[in-house]
Amino acid sequence: MLQAIRGRAGSFIVKLLFGLLILSFGVWGIGDIFRDRTPETVVAKIGGKTIDAQQLESELQPALERLNAQFGGKLDREKAKKLGIIDSLVEELVARSLVDQEASRLNLAVSDAVVRGAIMSNPNFKAANGAFDRGRFAELLAANRMTENQYVDRLKRDIPAADILHAIGVGAAAPTSMVAMLYRYAGEKRTADIVSLPYSGAPGVGQPNEAQLKEFYDQHKAAFRAPEYRGFTLASLSPKDLASSIKIPEERLKEAYQDRRGEFTQPERRQVQQILAPSEKVAKAAAAALAGGQHWQDVATKIAGQAADTIDLGLVTKKELPAPLADTVFNLPQSKPSAPVKSPLGWHILRVTKIVPPSAESFEKAKPKLEERLALREAADRIYKLGNHVDDAIAGGMKLEAAAQKFGLKVTKVAAAAVAGTDPSGKPVALPLPSKPVIELAFATRRNETSPVHDTGDGAVYVVRTDTVIPPRTKSLAEVKAQAVAMWQAEERRIVIDKEAAALAKAAGPGKTLKQAAAEKGLAATTSPPLSRAPGGNPGVPAGLVGKLFAAKKGAIVTASDAQGAYVAELQTIDRPKPDAKAAAALTPAVDQGLKDDLSAEFSQALRTRFPVEIRHKTIDRLF
Repeated sequence: MLQAIRGRAGSFIVKLLFGLLILSFGVWGIGDIFRDRTPETVVAKIGGKTIDAQQLESELQPALERLNAQFGGKLDREKAKKLGIIDSLVEELVARSLVDQEASRLNLAVSDAVVRGAIMSNPNFKAANGAFDRGRFAELLAANRMTENQYVDRLKRDIPAADILHAIGVGAAAPTSMVAMLYRYAGEKRTADIVSLPYSGAPGVGQPNEAQLKEFYDQHKAAFRAPEYRGFTLASLSPKDLASSIKIPEERLKEAYQDRRGEFTQPERRQVQQILAPSEKVAKAAAAALAGGQHWQDVATKIAGQAADTIDLGLVTKKELPAPLADTVFNLPQSKPSAPVKSPLGWHILRVTKIVPPSAESFEKAKPKLEERLALREAADRIYKLGNHVDDAIAGGMKLEAAAQKFGLKVTKVAAAAVAGTDPSGKPVALPLPSKPVIELAFATRRNETSPVHDTGDGAVYVVRTDTVIPPRTKSLAEVKAQAVAMWQAEERRIVIDKEAAALAKAAGPGKTLKQAAAEKGLAATTSPPLSRAPGGNPGVPAGLVGKLFAAKKGAIVTASDAQGAYVAELQTIDRPKPDAKAAAALTPAVDQGLKDDLSAEFSQALRTRFPVEIRHKTIDRLF
């Protein structure tokens, strides 16, 4: 999933996605993980306004849920930070604040009638018949912890801001010549003959003598530097630690079961197979073959030309299928093929092989899950109150161990941990809570001092006392001799192969192709598939080499290297797409949106001169 996001991170789609994550209705939950115990929670200051950690948290959690749904997998806070998603959310909040303040400066306002119209036309609040559904409106507001007045106030702020942004981008349109040029640029393909020289294939480089090793060590001391380590004592308590001792009354469990009845109801599911045809004509031929008694799989693969692994759609609910397919599937008798059905993917013939009726989980069966859930919630409430008592006790001079014993916190001692979460041997430090925030707190706390009580966001509390500080140092050559020898050998292999690549590039030239020069040296050159400029679109060919090939003239020899080896290539063909007005026009919406994005970014940058922006990265790093 991370590769999927990285691969699309520069596209208009993902930029738009991040914007929608901020602006859409679903992001209006308010987290409660930030308490008054943290001395500084302001993550950004814009003019006279501030953005605190609670606002950022309320945007982050729904954003993670939506990205997980979009790309699949489990994206957590740490990965989100590494991918720059948290920074993107901060920038979006800053941009929103800038536009809000500009709207206020311009005295822009909306009438109650405009707000009412926005609510009535919002598709989220409409019933199946397309009419406004007040019950659904109230339900969604309650789910997002908002009152009607709060939602109205938000619209009164957001609508003027949206009008400003619309005014900035309206009329932005790319010239036809620009779109055509981008079409030709993006669609260009090139092929090359490539010789790969892996570093692992270098002849044996032997062992360095003492003088060579000492010289290499002295030149690369930064690679042998041990980081700062800290020893600390952690006192912590999580809801799981406390939940087992909490008993939930039967009446409360029954009430929760009724409130969450939908969670314990399973809709009807059907095992579905499909034949996917590229045209109505092929679909009708497939239907005739089925009627004639031919086997389903043979018809799918031989007549429709379908891949075998796309035939079985699995056990699905009605909501999991596109509308035209869902209606057909859930009205089909078992084992009877449907008539051809058209969808945006093509023409489908569908068959239901199994029907699982809807079911409802009984109270007795759901009881253990409800009990665990309510006990964890009760434990989190108790721990929050307990954390305040622990804070007060430590502030009053009580030793950490004594406070932990009095309030039932678990004590964990760590002899030495780097900020990266590893011990001196390189192994991860084992802690009862996520290690990153705990260790960062130990590094933010002075030696022999105890931190304030912090929480993890899921109900756990923890407090740290830093016991020892081991300063960073450069390890001696004796300590790292094996590592230094391996690095020296890798460097020597790289030098040998890079020289070989340079010699091969020099040998190929006027009157001699790269293939001929390679053959004389006992090497093989392979012709690449058509290469494109698209990032990640040329598997097996280093990006650095592709970049040089797209900057070269036909017949040119280029070299490049990466962590695996060196490469020599001769550019063979340049294939530029022919002018195609229709295909080029398909790029127009994306290019137009790019121009609008650029105008909005320029406008936001201009607003920063009127409303100065300060982003407090240290606070963000500490809290996220």
